[in-house]
Amino acid sequence: MNKIKKILTGFLLISLLVLATALTWLYSKVDSALPLLDGKKTVFGLKNTAIIERDQQGIATIKAESRADIAVALGFVHAQERFFQMDLLRRNSAGELASLFGVIALDYDKSIRKHRFRDRARAIVAQLPQEQLDLVKAYTRGVNQGLKYLSSSPFEYLLLQQEPVQWSEEDSILTIFSMYIDLQYHDGKRERTLGLMKAVLSGDVYAFLDPKGSIWDAPIDGSQLSPAPMPKEAWPSATSVNLDGKNDIALANNTQLANKIANRYQGEHFPGSNSWAISGALTSTGSAILANDMHLGIRVPNTWFRASFEYPHITIAGLKSVTEQIKVTGATLPGTPNMVIGSNGHIAWGFTNSYGDYSDVIVLTTNADDSQYLTPTGYQDFTFHKQVIAIKGQKAQAITVKETIWGPVIGKNHQGKSLAYRWVAHDKEAVNLTATQLEQAKTVEQALDIAARSGIPAQNILVADKDGAIGWTIMGAIPIKKGAVGETPQSWSSGDNRWQGYLIPSDYPRIENPENNRLWTANSRVVGGEMYEKLGNGGYALGARAKQIKDNLLAQEQFDEQALLKIGLDDEAVFLQRWQQFILETVLTEQVLTQHNNFAQVKTLLTNPKVLRASIDSVSYRLVRNFRINLRDSVFFELNASLKNIDDAFNFNSIRHQIEVPLWQLINEQPKNFMMLGENSWQELFTKALTLTLKDMSTNQPLDAATWGQQNSSAIKHPLSSALPLLHYWLDMPSEALAGDSYMPRVQGKAFGASERMVVSPGHEIDGIFHMPTSQSGHPWSPYYGMGHSDWEQGIASPFLPGKTQYTLTLLSY
Repeated sequence: MNKIKKILTGFLLISLLVLATALTWLYSKVDSALPLLDGKKTVFGLKNTAIIERDQQGIATIKAESRADIAVALGFVHAQERFFQMDLLRRNSAGELASLFGVIALDYDKSIRKHRFRDRARAIVAQLPQEQLDLVKAYTRGVNQGLKYLSSSPFEYLLLQQEPVQWSEEDSILTIFSMYIDLQYHDGKRERTLGLMKAVLSGDVYAFLDPKGSIWDAPIDGSQLSPAPMPKEAWPSATSVNLDGKNDIALANNTQLANKIANRYQGEHFPGSNSWAISGALTSTGSAILANDMHLGIRVPNTWFRASFEYPHITIAGLKSVTEQIKVTGATLPGTPNMVIGSNGHIAWGFTNSYGDYSDVIVLTTNADDSQYLTPTGYQDFTFHKQVIAIKGQKAQAITVKETIWGPVIGKNHQGKSLAYRWVAHDKEAVNLTATQLEQAKTVEQALDIAARSGIPAQNILVADKDGAIGWTIMGAIPIKKGAVGETPQSWSSGDNRWQGYLIPSDYPRIENPENNRLWTANSRVVGGEMYEKLGNGGYALGARAKQIKDNLLAQEQFDEQALLKIGLDDEAVFLQRWQQFILETVLTEQVLTQHNNFAQVKTLLTNPKVLRASIDSVSYRLVRNFRINLRDSVFFELNASLKNIDDAFNFNSIRHQIEVPLWQLINEQPKNFMMLGENSWQELFTKALTLTLKDMSTNQPLDAATWGQQNSSAIKHPLSSALPLLHYWLDMPSEALAGDSYMPRVQGKAFGASERMVVSPGHEIDGIFHMPTSQSGHPWSPYYGMGHSDWEQGIASPFLPGKTQYTLTLLSY
């Protein structure tokens, strides 16, 4: 017996020793992946010494003797702090995630490989102007040196049992392509959705469901477009639009989808942003002020990396050269060498995503064996490109990409016709580094000229300058379209429909110094008339956010940074106030209140005199918001299900913002010719939507405990924490109730919202404000991991400029 005890004791001690050794090894590996913060390192590629100073939050100030050396140092610090994030961005657009995550990412990789972005990135690098090529090469050298100086690979690779692959010049282009995928449709689903609706619905019904304008429109030029009238003829029944004989498909299967609470109440968020500017005529300093918050999915680490650049810039004035010291502060995108948004003391600039029409779906006419397709010059052979997808733990898979002269084949429509995709992202104009010139621009006019020559996913750019001027234009390539090229798929085989190159900078739409001294954009239609015709409609957001920002700007005559931040944090539910009245006046009739005793509490909640807000303690906001979603989904449920049965490419989410206009008209006019109601009467539909809303809110709790903050609690996670739940405590941000929602300036969902908030007046950066979620660092043991996140959550003003230096790293040249 004693012998057995000794053996067991020995085995236990050995096991503990092995475990302790393994944990010590693991700890040392993770610890040695921390970035260098202090000291001196020699870096290949530097021409002169560069200094990286970090403040308490890890915000980097990079000082160097040239812009190229800034790029080297920025690449170094990006790699040290964020290499895994950079790796995900390049793999995302290259369709190479399966090599890191295995078969779970294979279908996504296949869908992205149709665009052959790595091939396109190589071609773009090969034709970059020399100055831009030198910059991306310098950045690449810095990235690989930064990766080299990590004593261990970033900890994510240890968990994935992988090794990082070195950076290349094309990877910086792929990083920008990843933003194209985030900000524009890569699969044409909105155009395919509208095309199906146009094909199977009557003309008046389609026009009604695809309104051109609404009461929410707030373009900066004051132009107005009208929605279509209510269809007079009977709408088709749900089954009558099933063109391919699927009338026997039971809609009951789709009911399960509709009843998933998690899906039903997801925020209606648009990758996009808010931005507004006021001229110097409305400030005490005479300098204009810019505010910008870019809305993206939020995870750990955040999309952006805060930095400040200081370097000399030489310009030629006549026969003399003039050296000017540049200091520009703002946000960079790890993977790229430029300052994305910020202020340089002369100008400040920021973006919102433009939902102009930058892509088109083309209906192909093919020959009998589908080997050729018709073009304006006759039938041509398809071209084919083999793509090999590496898969972690499995053999690689080869796929073949089928292409036309216009772009890749992306599938077939409901009639079995092949579809090709024409997209700005496929052309050499899609990406360049011209935007780096904004760092040296001094006026609004100079900045707008730079914007018109820049290659990025098309953005509304707002610029404010030190002399008080403000301006707007589109930054990114704008295609020139001829013929019936617009919102729905068309044939291009005759040559009547086509793209005819890109707008030249002098033809770009722009607005400078409007009479009211105010500019604003929020992903909705920005302009009308000839400027609108140049941009087209690629799925603009409903104008509710833009209108609320506009109204807030017009309500004041003097502004400072705090006043503009207050607008950005506005969570008043202006958009839903009419829905609140609709419930009180139309849904909660005396007869309904008699039949449903629990509705009396709803009436009490909604007659509360407080303004309806998306505040964390509001039960009323959650109730009105969720009722609207339930009612909308019920009104369009049969139409949605029927169209999905016809063509799986139909995507209701791609048109959900425009649906608000016909929805409101339907529920108020309650037409009897709407044959897809699904209930015996409109009132019955309203009652069921409210009943479902209360049921979901009251599950395991009283109604008055069902606050908006309870539903809208943050879930900001590291990409690996879901697969490794034991690590979520160290990797993820703490869950907190969040104010704000989709249709108001303070856009905020569980893992979506302002990826930054910036308010800055050029020349007065000391008074500027900057918020950023998560933190600078991607390493959970960093001394500043999570710093600044609470200011972003709570809307507490925090400085735009970096603070006092806490860490200094000197990079020496060879």
